[in-house]
Amino acid sequence: MNQTELLEKLRLAPESSFHILEPKKAKRMNAKTLFIPAPNDVAKVIIAIPFGETRTILELRRELALLGKAETACPAKTIKYWKWLAFTQPPSFPWWRVLKDGKPSPHMPGGVEHQKALLEAEK
Repeated sequence: MNQTELLEKLRLAPESSFHILEPKKAKRMNAKTLFIPAPNDVAKVIIAIPFGETRTILELRRELALLGKAETACPAKTIKYWKWLAFTQPPSFPWWRVLKDGKPSPHMPGGVEHQKALLEAEK
């Protein structure tokens, strides 16, 4: 997908929403309520990560859940919007401060080495 297509997908993405989970899904997600963030919610939380610090996807989801007043945030939308934003925002957008499973992701702009270099530059 090219940058123009990603920008269009971000523009058309649904607004954030709050959901009460059905018992089966609540058990699987270990939560009764779910916040599905919009791209701007994910961007807001990433931009708030201080210079020189990082967050894991799990920590990002916790912050989004607080924002949406839910027990958890949607893992799929959080990761999807993080990636889309990384490929479409200005170079100053600090996507590199988010780590997948505690380490750089090969699926982000420039791959693992680029993300490591950006993190190192903030030390």
